[in-house]
Amino acid sequence: MKKTLLAAFIISAAAYAENTAEVTLDKTYVKSTNGFEETLQNTPKNIQVITQGEIEEKNYKDVYEILENSPLITIKNDSLGQAIEMRGSGLNSKGTVQVMVDGMSINPIDINHGTLPLNSIPVSNIEKIEILPGGNGVLFGDGANGGVINIITKDSVEKSESYVGARYGSNNEKIFKAGTATKINDRFSVLVNYQGENSKTNRDDEINKNYNIDATGLIKIDDKSNLSIRYAHYEKETKTADLLTRDEWKADNNQSSVDKAGNQLPESGMINIAGKSMPVGGKIDNSYDILNKSKIKRDDISANYKRELTDNLDFNLTASWQKTTNDINQKELNVLNFAESPLLVNGRPDLANTNSQYKSYYADYIGTFTEEKFKINPSLKYNYGEKSYFILGYDYKLQKSQRDFDNFLDMYKVYNLDSEKESHGAYIFNKTTVGQFEFMQGVRREWTYFDTTKNSHYYHKVMPYITNTSTSGEIFMGVKPGETSNPYVDSGLKQSKIKKSMINDSYEAAVNYIYSDTGNIYVRAEQSFRTPAPTEFQDKNGTAGYSINDLEAETNQTLEIGLKDYILGSVVQFNAFIGRTKGEIYYDEISHGNEWAYYNLDETQRKGIELNLNQDYGKLFFFEGISYVDAEITENSDDNSIEGNQVPYTSKLNANIGTGVRWTDKFNTILTFNYKDGYYLDRANKYKARSYITLDLTANYSMDNGLKLYGGINNLLDRQNFDQEALENGIQVYDPASERSFYAGFEYKF
Repeated sequence: MKKTLLAAFIISAAAYAENTAEVTLDKTYVKSTNGFEETLQNTPKNIQVITQGEIEEKNYKDVYEILENSPLITIKNDSLGQAIEMRGSGLNSKGTVQVMVDGMSINPIDINHGTLPLNSIPVSNIEKIEILPGGNGVLFGDGANGGVINIITKDSVEKSESYVGARYGSNNEKIFKAGTATKINDRFSVLVNYQGENSKTNRDDEINKNYNIDATGLIKIDDKSNLSIRYAHYEKETKTADLLTRDEWKADNNQSSVDKAGNQLPESGMINIAGKSMPVGGKIDNSYDILNKSKIKRDDISANYKRELTDNLDFNLTASWQKTTNDINQKELNVLNFAESPLLVNGRPDLANTNSQYKSYYADYIGTFTEEKFKINPSLKYNYGEKSYFILGYDYKLQKSQRDFDNFLDMYKVYNLDSEKESHGAYIFNKTTVGQFEFMQGVRREWTYFDTTKNSHYYHKVMPYITNTSTSGEIFMGVKPGETSNPYVDSGLKQSKIKKSMINDSYEAAVNYIYSDTGNIYVRAEQSFRTPAPTEFQDKNGTAGYSINDLEAETNQTLEIGLKDYILGSVVQFNAFIGRTKGEIYYDEISHGNEWAYYNLDETQRKGIELNLNQDYGKLFFFEGISYVDAEITENSDDNSIEGNQVPYTSKLNANIGTGVRWTDKFNTILTFNYKDGYYLDRANKYKARSYITLDLTANYSMDNGLKLYGGINNLLDRQNFDQEALENGIQVYDPASERSFYAGFEYKF
């Protein structure tokens, strides 16, 4: 497969014909490098720009689909949504790859239980998406080690225009969208967009309902100042099934494994009795619907003010407030609900027959996860020469997360966790142009403060205490008889607090040599950092309970060289990099949901290449993107047996190759091949997820009256892929992805 992929890449890249494409390197502007617009040619970084035209031409229904087709990105799915992995960022990519909307991060604060709301932005309101692999710590600060994705919404209206559209597809997919961009006068414009979806999935009983709406006001205050204010609201309701074991997947890859009949527990259902692991049998109560349910509500308000103070001095101010609430209702198997005392033989529990004495049931896991974020970021840009400037900036971020449980698996009367993370960052960035050379330097210092309070009242039913009546000694299995007729462990209300503070720095230096009208070569070095999430300071031991760890921030140093040019009829972007991370934060799950630990790996190393090509020959066009990342654990004093292993959840090879044909001025087709390499699920590199391969076809027919008809086939080869693979208690489990699927739709602009 990899040899075939490479051959296809070379053949398509070598295709030659008379070229009619426009050179875009010096005409495409990006914002993700310093907060102000720069051309790609004047940017010493590898940035993939996905334009509004490309989004419309390939008929992406949401942001997930757009990013899934980038060779720079691997999207990892879990029960709480998606995480975006770039440059080998791995399992904790929610903390190392920042997803921005107009420069404002939408990443969750609670990395393990928070949701990354990728699809909370209507696709029709996206002007472009900038994908920047690697760090950008000077501008964005904490948590940009792996990269930045900046989703930029529309900020101008040339003329009034409205649209309406719908799409219908496999798995009962139904999507409706509508919006308008209205230019009221020369100083005021309004944009409103809505998109709603109601669909099922390839898994039985799973559903997905969501809608998003946003409204933006664009105000031209005077000839030198502009103000934009945006409000967005998003709601999503899902029912998702647990991952399947290999036997379940082989038996029926569409099943949700809901045990509606309450049958006997499989042999994998075990309980520890008197130090011995035993199978637990009997009917399972309350098993008619064990799918995970989630209801998300999100509100987002942001504003941007720009003013030209003098001919050489520009002021920029951005501010945002976000609030996300996720109500969850899950069920997990609980085997601590019991009948009478286990069968005794000669005064001792008969462990061989104990399983018949225990009744199993699904306990409720009901809670609300709330996150609230506020950020304000003023900056000044002083232009002191041609293409030379100095930027001074500051940002303040206040992030709050809260967990409140109505029922925590029948174990707590009270369980809530309130976390606060506050940071202050100051940065400077300078660019000096001397002839064909551009020299850039930047530095940031960030102060971070953590404050977490946990209230818990453990109140859990336990197994009875058994006394050996025939011989001396006793076997402890819970509360002694006579203490209570309804035995519970009641530890009372407890409160614990975590207060920490950190200071971290980011640095950046680059040289960009513009050697021709279309080409530039650059070298860049950077240090960036990632601080822990507030909830990562807490470990859990299965027997000893919760404890506070000494987790520290991780730091990453990266050296990168790159080239951008227009060569032999192709736009070329190429770069190579090597990076070292000290103290990478690692999450070690010993027992799913019951025992885990966070710690810092001594050192990890990443090296790789990224290449993007585009050729346009009038009626025929090609695009090729490939990235290769080798992420290795190079030092780990706690367990040196894993040194040399791959960092878990890091794909080595990703590729996106495609071709399009403009059959007429009105009709075109695009064929896209996507390859995502497999990755290891554990530090020992014993378990590996399989690669993800799709071949997708889309077609468009545009009429003169503003009506566009489109359709497509996803996974044309009908390959069995997995949206997620994971380990649960040492067993590899799977979430089968959709097989071949179809869709058709229309959009009418007027």
